This record gives sequence, structure tokens and C-alpha cells, in this order.
Amino acid sequence: MRKFTTMMILTGLSFSMTTVALAAPVNLTGNTVIKYEKDTATGDPSISGMMYSATLNGETDIGSEFSLYARLGAQYATQPSLSDYNLDAYGSDRKSVFSLDLFGLNYKSSNFLYKLGRQAVTVGTTSLLYSRSDSNIGKHNFVDGLSATGRAGVLDIAAVAAQEDNVGSEKNKLYAIRTGYKATENFDYGLTLGRYQFDGGEHTNHWAVDGTYKVGKHSVTAEYAKSNSNADNKAYAASWNYGFDDKTAVYITGFKVETNGDMGKQSDFDNDNRGIYYGLTHSLTDADSLEVVYKNQKIISSGQKNTKLEATFTHSF
Repeated sequence: MRKFTTMMILTGLSFSMTTVALAAPVNLTGNTVIKYEKDTATGDPSISGMMYSATLNGETDIGSEFSLYARLGAQYATQPSLSDYNLDAYGSDRKSVFSLDLFGLNYKSSNFLYKLGRQAVTVGTTSLLYSRSDSNIGKHNFVDGLSATGRAGVLDIAAVAAQEDNVGSEKNKLYAIRTGYKATENFDYGLTLGRYQFDGGEHTNHWAVDGTYKVGKHSVTAEYAKSNSNADNKAYAASWNYGFDDKTAVYITGFKVETNGDMGKQSDFDNDNRGIYYGLTHSLTDADSLEVVYKNQKIISSGQKNTKLEATFTHSF
């Protein structure tokens, strides 16, 4: 009954947005993305392909600081196994998807933004603990719930309570809150507490600490996480970034995510892997950007080496 009620609310919000949009202006933003990826793994043939993506975000004001939002997402992938959509939802051979994949209600107070509905969520400053980010596309790829971001006194706050929108009846839940404090102009740090509840299975508690230090053109961000699982319960990520100017930067990121170190094995870094990323970002114009990253990794449990080369062009509007 609870699942039915939640879906009725979310469906009603999407229809309400369509109705209100006929009478109120809709703010439209979005992007188009072209991405090349090549993956290799010791003992397996390499896989490469192109992804062509587009997203269109709409938000319309309904008064009293409330607004409705929705997003259309589409992607074509020459190699479906490299795609950003959920193959369990669409089938392993599906090469293209198009979906109304995000929708809900925003409320903006003086210090906080609250979001209720289907949304993208990451947990941890480096997305070390959990990631169903807005780079995902299509159905059964996000979460349904309530999130809040803002500032309370001297603390930055980000919190979420949500249920995963998964294929079938498995509805895992996650809860997390991060508090951040800016100690000096160049240094800030934070603490994250989280809980992940497998539907009908293990519940795990998580904590993470993070810090960012900036000096000149350099910045360093590090995050360390641990769960209450009995073994393989740690994760970390540390990244150095150097900005040559306002347009071009390079970064190196080292990470390790043990099997039970993140929430539901859904870190932004590959679970049961350790490795180093080497990246370059460049702003071509105010609307166009390019990122190239090489990921050199090793599976912790088996020792198998694997690599990823990604080149991504993004046009925002």
C-alpha cells in the first residue's frame, strides 16, 4: 500500500506539472553529451563504443516558493554494456532509450532547497559512499524520496531519505546526512553519516570524513569511509587538482573501495576496485567543455587489472 501511495503521489506531480506549465512559464535547461569509452580487462577482449545523450530539464513556479520539476532523458549507445541506462530495465541489447526519468516538487526557503520526488542522489563529497547521479539516463536508475541542501548557521547541510527505484519488487532504502564546516578561507571539512537497508537483507551503517585544502592553483580533496560490516568495510578517495587557468585543469585521483565499504555497492568508484584516475578538463566556451580521463584499476578480490579511457564533450544550454 505504501509503494502504491508513493507512486500515486509522484505520478500526480508529473501530471500537475504538465497542467501548470500550460499557464505558467517553464524554465528549460539541459545538455547534449558525446562520449567515447574503451574498457579493457586482463584476459578479456576490449570493449569500445560511443554514447550520444541529451537531457531537457523543466521547472515551473507554482507560488509560495514551490516549483515543479521534470526531466526528459535520452541516450543512444553503440555498445549497450557501456551505456548510462539500466540494462536490467531495458534489456542487454537495447541501444537507445527515451524517458521522463526525473520529476517532483521543489521548495526553496531562505537557507534550504528541499526536493521531493524522483531524483538523482550522491552521498559523500567525492560520491564515495553512493551514486545515482544525474549522468544516469532512463527508468529504474534513480531514487524516490526527500532531500535537503543548504546552510544552518556555520554548517553546510546535505541530507536524503529515499527508496531506490529498482526493477521488480526490490526497494532498498538509504538515509544520509553530511555536515560541513569552513574552518579557514582555504580549508573545509565534513562528516557524513549514512544507513543502507537492503530489502529483506542486511542493513549497514556508514560514516565518512572528508576535507578539502586549496592553495594557489592547487586543491586537494580526500575522503575516508567505513561501514559496520565485519570485513572489507573501508573505502577512500584522494584527489589533487591543478588549474592552469580558468579554462584548463588536470587532476589525479587515487581510490580504493572494498566490497562492503560503500552503500549497496554503488559508489561512484567501482566497487571491489582500487586504482588511479588521470584526468584533463577544458572549457572550450561558456557552454562547451571537454574531459578526458584514463582509469587504471585492479579488482581487489581477484587481482585482475582493468582500464577505462573516456573522452566526453558536453554542450549545456
